[in-house]
This record gives sequence, structure tokens and C-alpha cells, in this order.
Amino acid sequence: MMESERLRWLRKNQSKLRVGKYHNLNEYNSNGETHGSNTGKRVVLPSSYVGSRRYMDQLYFDGMTICSYVGFPDLFITFTCNPNWPEIQRLLGSVHLKSSDRPDIISRVFKMKFDELLSDLTKKSLLGKVLAYMYTIEFQKRGLPHAHILIFLHPSNKYPTPSDIDRIISVEIPDQDTNEELYNLVKTHMIHGPCGFANRSSPCMKDGKYSKYFPKQFQPETIVDQDGFPVYRRRDNGHTVLKNGIQVDNRNVVSYNAKLLTKYQAHINMEWCN
Repeated sequence: MMESERLRWLRKNQSKLRVGKYHNLNEYNSNGETHGSNTGKRVVLPSSYVGSRRYMDQLYFDGMTICSYVGFPDLFITFTCNPNWPEIQRLLGSVHLKSSDRPDIISRVFKMKFDELLSDLTKKSLLGKVLAYMYTIEFQKRGLPHAHILIFLHPSNKYPTPSDIDRIISVEIPDQDTNEELYNLVKTHMIHGPCGFANRSSPCMKDGKYSKYFPKQFQPETIVDQDGFPVYRRRDNGHTVLKNGIQVDNRNVVSYNAKLLTKYQAHINMEWCN
């Protein structure tokens, strides 16, 4: 209802909008269609209308301007809402509802967590001094919001070497005896699949192939390949978890940052991208 009202306002106030002439209508007329009833009325969606072409173009050019000024991004972070957060369960448990029944509560709690995450990254410099950042918040098919974040670090706080990457990114299952909390968090949030021969019915299987390139190969040390992509350290250290009745090892771990995972207790994928 709200969106339809916004569209109706734009349609009724076209003459008040500051827009230029468009050559598309002239091209349409030049193709032989000049009857007014068939040509129809052109409604222009301004950049203030979320999701319109001009809105997306404006954000794209803003992003390109940031990149041209501060350089390429250094970290790519994906933060996904966890419907089992205590705050959500406390609100829904008393009225016997599921998270899918109250998307408004899900979205509000996620936004508060997301704002805190941005504060940790930008104001508290959890991963180093940040020059710039950009993000987008999306919704998955099952209704859970998630955010994609690009972080541009100060030159003095970058992570240029494999040993630097190992300090902030891990793709290994922790030792259950020495860090049981992190072990359980990785098991719950950062294990992909299982897929492949272990589970051919996995959603990530497309035409019998692994569309997400899991399971990975064991890797004794972190390296940066010839194309500039990191290959994270995945040692064959014998650490395993039981996921959906299948024993999996480090080859199925999604890259994560231990501090962020421990604090936010949700799927937080971190990738080195510069």
C-alpha cells in the first residue's frame, strides 16, 4: 500500500519533478508509432525512489568515486541475521511465534546488531583504521536480512602478507578442548553443507557439481595466487565436527574472524580482497 501510494504521487506530480527531456520517446515516435493513445504516458522515477534506475545509478557512481579516491577495498564481510539470537527468542517465545511470523522484529534486531558491527569496525577500529566503507542490506528468500560490507583500510593498517591475513581470517575448526565456545559457534554458523559426495541433495549442488566450490582442498599455509586471490590455510589437523549426521573437517569451513563470530554469534563471512 505504501509503495503504491508513492508511485501514484510520482505519477501525479511529474510536472513538478526536475527532469530533462528523454530521447527514448522520440525514438519511439520515429519508429512509426505516433498515436497518442498507443504511446502512453512516461512516468519518471527519481533517484529518491528506492530501487529505481536512477537510485541504483547514483549509488553506483558514489561507490566508484570512493574507490577512485581511496583505492580498492581490503575486506569483504557478509553478516547474516541469526533468528535464534536471545533477543529474538525472548520476544517471540512468550507469544509462541516463529521468527518467520514477525519479520518486523527480525529486521529491527538485525539493524541494531548491524549498527553495532559498523561501530566496531569504523569507530572502534577492531580490524584497523578505516578510511571508508560501503554496504548493502538484502533479504534472502527465506526472509532473513543480511548485509554485504566493503571496508577500505588505512595504508598503515592493511594486511598485505599471508601471515597478516592469518591474524584476522581463519578457515579452521578450533580445538574443542581449549576453546569450546568458538568451536560450537563455528560448528553452528560457519560450516558449509555438507555437499558433494556426502550429500548430493544439498541446495548448492547444480547439475551434479559444487556451485560453491566446497569442499576445498587442504592447504598447509596461506598464499596469494597469481590472480591475487587468497588461498587460506586449511591444515589437516584432525579437527572435525558432526553436521547433519556427517563428519566434516576444515575443508568445509567458511572464512571467519574469531572476534566478530564470538561477539555476534551469527554467520559472518570475511574475505580478504586486496
